[in-house]
Amino acid sequence: MSSSLPLAASWRSVFLPLLLLISVSFHLKAQSRTVGTIQGTVRTADGQPAEFINVVLEQSQRGAVTDANGRFEIRNVKPGTHTLVVSYVGLEAQQLTAEVVAGETTQLPEITLQETSQRLKEVIVTGDQTNTNKFAEPETDYVARMPLANLENPQVYSVISQELMQEQQITDIQGAIQNAPGVNSVVEGVGSGGVGLNVNLRGFSTGIALRNGMATNYVTLSDPVNLERIEVIKGPSATLFGSALISYGGLINRVTKQPFERFRGEVGYSTGSFGLSRLTLDVNTPLNDSKTALFRVNAVKHNENSFQDYGRQRTWALSPNFTYQASDRLTLNVEAELFQTRRPSAYFGISPGVTATNFDDLSYDFQYSYSSDQMQSQAQVFNVFARATYQLSDQWVSQTNFSSGHTDNEANYLFLTFLDNSQVRRMPMHIVSNFNSTQLQQNFIGTFHLGPLKNRLLVGVDYYELRTADRRTRFVYDTVSFANPQRDINWEGYQNQLGSTPPFFQYKRDSRTYSAYVSEVLNLTNQLLVMASARIDHFANKSESFEQTAVSPKLGLVYQVVPEQVSLFANYMDGFQNVAPDNTDPANTIAYKPEHATQWEGGVKTNLFSERVSATVSYYDITVRNIVRTVPNNDNIGGFNQVQDGTKNSKGVEVELIASPVRGWNVVAGYGYNDSQYTKASEDVQGHRPYSTPEHALNFWTSYQFPQGTLEGLGLGFGGNSVSEAFLDDANTFTIPAYTVLNATVFYNRPQYRIGVKLNNLGNEAYWTSSYWAMPQKTRHAVVSFAYKF
Repeated sequence: MSSSLPLAASWRSVFLPLLLLISVSFHLKAQSRTVGTIQGTVRTADGQPAEFINVVLEQSQRGAVTDANGRFEIRNVKPGTHTLVVSYVGLEAQQLTAEVVAGETTQLPEITLQETSQRLKEVIVTGDQTNTNKFAEPETDYVARMPLANLENPQVYSVISQELMQEQQITDIQGAIQNAPGVNSVVEGVGSGGVGLNVNLRGFSTGIALRNGMATNYVTLSDPVNLERIEVIKGPSATLFGSALISYGGLINRVTKQPFERFRGEVGYSTGSFGLSRLTLDVNTPLNDSKTALFRVNAVKHNENSFQDYGRQRTWALSPNFTYQASDRLTLNVEAELFQTRRPSAYFGISPGVTATNFDDLSYDFQYSYSSDQMQSQAQVFNVFARATYQLSDQWVSQTNFSSGHTDNEANYLFLTFLDNSQVRRMPMHIVSNFNSTQLQQNFIGTFHLGPLKNRLLVGVDYYELRTADRRTRFVYDTVSFANPQRDINWEGYQNQLGSTPPFFQYKRDSRTYSAYVSEVLNLTNQLLVMASARIDHFANKSESFEQTAVSPKLGLVYQVVPEQVSLFANYMDGFQNVAPDNTDPANTIAYKPEHATQWEGGVKTNLFSERVSATVSYYDITVRNIVRTVPNNDNIGGFNQVQDGTKNSKGVEVELIASPVRGWNVVAGYGYNDSQYTKASEDVQGHRPYSTPEHALNFWTSYQFPQGTLEGLGLGFGGNSVSEAFLDDANTFTIPAYTVLNATVFYNRPQYRIGVKLNNLGNEAYWTSSYWAMPQKTRHAVVSFAYKF
């Protein structure tokens, strides 16, 4: 298969930046011996840490921005006496003097502002963030399940921030996720009556079922209205997250907006092409004078028609969130998520009668869906999350997490199979199902010293329960010719035929997973740290009297060549998948061995130029043994079989850059190269590339917002995605063409309102994405949005 990709880099273009970064890092290390560092803390008049305050070396414009603890650090300062200016838009600036000595750190006395913390919050809300790398938010407690900075973490992950989603006027999670490097084949997928989101990471398909590090139901969608960020965590991460809801390529964790200590709100409305009408609400308020009880609610109503002749989406969501500071040690949080959607779920496939080798060779017209407005799948979702955080001591924290997910589905899938180059078979599948999941987790997190060595330790136990039930009915409705694509599905006729067709399959799932894990991060020196983790899982499938036990280790090594600026990392991760027996034929139940995956990975992470440039370059190699594949059953219309016949290897390179070169200008870019194939498999797939795994994927977004003057708040943004061709099947007989989709936006952001206009798919590209079944994607469309902030 050709691997051509518009804008894609070659191997040389990947490794030259890596070598450049390494050489720069050693130069910086040598330079650090001839320069000094300035550190300090800024507080408000009432003694609270002051965040987002600018501390700049006078006449040089070099400096730093204070963090949530009010701390700042300015590195690589020449020896001598310097004047520092402490300022923020709307505040009176202060000046102080610092004496810098080569090779040493100058610790300044505490700096106190004239404003109180409340006054500072008011100023920050109306201020701007054009002088920061606003899309770089790498710090998270979820990836390692402990406080661990990105440069200290031997695992690779990407963070898609709320600011980026807002600037791009994102209206669905599918559009947001494609801002992470290497992400591809993002498509609405099917399973047991649900409609979820399938995402390809490092050659493996995963979903979006994790929320704040805890489980929701699989094959279930959600809306981004209540998201603070999306974390794309790479590699087989079973050691800390188990195996039930992740893949060997990684996982996606949705992090929700949390309550805070002041009254704020925003109401927004978006309209545009295909009848888009989207209303959003975000309100936060303290519930008492002491601000120990905090409440936040997010809501959305979303209506949109298909870009094709038939199809419409009707969605609403409500997410209340309550936090209570019970004492100076105990914090309680309860959050709910109600989500309901009705949307089309039509999927295209091919049969052996097709002689064309890709979708471009077929006579398919993109404007026709071969469906009807009534052919919709619906889901009703009710999720509840709770967390209790208790400060046991200065060194230890107890964290108790609970998650409960309930989803009721009524699916009307429509499988459209090309029988030859000019005809499509329409086969509906009706599935009534429900998913019920419960997860209970207890973590103990410690930060302490073993003699002179800093040590961070996580000890946890986890219980996960999944119960599902579904009833499936399918039949061939008819065959449609390309010459008569307007013929829709008669809803009454469909209902009558459905009522007279008995179900072909009924299934109940009842499984339990009991887990225990430990993870330790030890600083051998200030610059060298090691990570060692292990997990044991016992999986019990009660409905099929089937049990498995698996152990998953994880090892990591990090060396900070330049502390807090450049780190080299390597990791070894072990993943597994408990595979339940196949009881499609009750008289011939097939038992499977556990799948087992290993990953070796290494690379470099940087955070340079006063945190204005954040970059990661990594190489990975993943091998999965006892792989279970899905193959079509040509003797059973619309049927599939599972086979466990070999080993799959996936290796590649990923590059991510998040930068703010000058004030107001921001860049997010990523590239992923993946070489994936089946090894030691059956002859029909030996050496073949797995379906829906393109070789190249590129994402890019850049924007500029005028930071001052008469145009202050006006911004322009441009970017898109470019993906190389992929196969629709493991036999590698049919390809999904490569595509490049470009988007552009103009926005105006002021303290009390925000206006934006965005045009997606500028080139009106007719393109497909797939995860075994393929779906045509939106052609050119516009979004106009307005938000009022109070």
